[in-house]
Amino acid sequence: MDNYISPKWHQILAEKGLSDFDALWNLQLKLLDRPNTGRGSGGWSAVTLLTLELPGGREKRLIVKRQQNHTSRTVRHPFRGVPTFEKEFYNIQHYKRLGIPTIEPVYYAQRNSPDGTQAVLVTEYLEGYQPLNELETTWQEHGRLDRAELNRLIKAMASLIGKLHSKGLQHNSLYPKHLFIQQEGDKTRVKLIDLETTKRRPFGNWRRIRDLESLHRRARGWSRIDRLRFYKTYCDVECLDKNAKRLCRQIIRHNRKKLRQKPETGNQ
Repeated sequence: MDNYISPKWHQILAEKGLSDFDALWNLQLKLLDRPNTGRGSGGWSAVTLLTLELPGGREKRLIVKRQQNHTSRTVRHPFRGVPTFEKEFYNIQHYKRLGIPTIEPVYYAQRNSPDGTQAVLVTEYLEGYQPLNELETTWQEHGRLDRAELNRLIKAMASLIGKLHSKGLQHNSLYPKHLFIQQEGDKTRVKLIDLETTKRRPFGNWRRIRDLESLHRRARGWSRIDRLRFYKTYCDVECLDKNAKRLCRQIIRHNRKKLRQKPETGNQ
């Protein structure tokens, strides 16, 4: 595929000498997390942070993700697969076309090298946002948000996930660490990240069951009232009706099945 560079970043990257694959690939940057391995012959995938100095003394942070032989099979490529960042890049664009809040792409490219298939994905750092799992840790250490703030947060998350599912999409890794929250005054914004496993499931309830069970199994510090308020907002009802109750029962059954299969070892 052709290289992608966001129009608003093209000049900045060019001025910094970072508008080509080699320049981004060879950057020496600090890892934000342990690299993922597997998904291919000697495959690996790493996430790093790049800070750029802009005119006027401003700074802008970017997430630079690089991978080699880290692939995922698709219907069109069932054997050799495609780079997982290629899937994530296309899903970012698809989310944006549908009006689902997510990260802003800056750069994407891939190439075949003697070492294998390499890919680079650069996105804007979500300034002012915090992942839900970190908020949950803060609640446990310093107390929960006041009721009005918490209600706004629950409503914002439930509305976003409801919109995702109404578009026939399943995030498929809907963990608290992939929901990023920004709270400014009486406004709460939520964005979804880590879209490489998103699937299109326009029919049936599985996209809802899979995502909601995954989120609520890992969520910490939520009361039963919080969860009830979430489901009412998600289902867009004042009281849980027959269909909403059926969905909740399906989620509970799937949760019990997952817990029997594999005990939770921590927040993922």
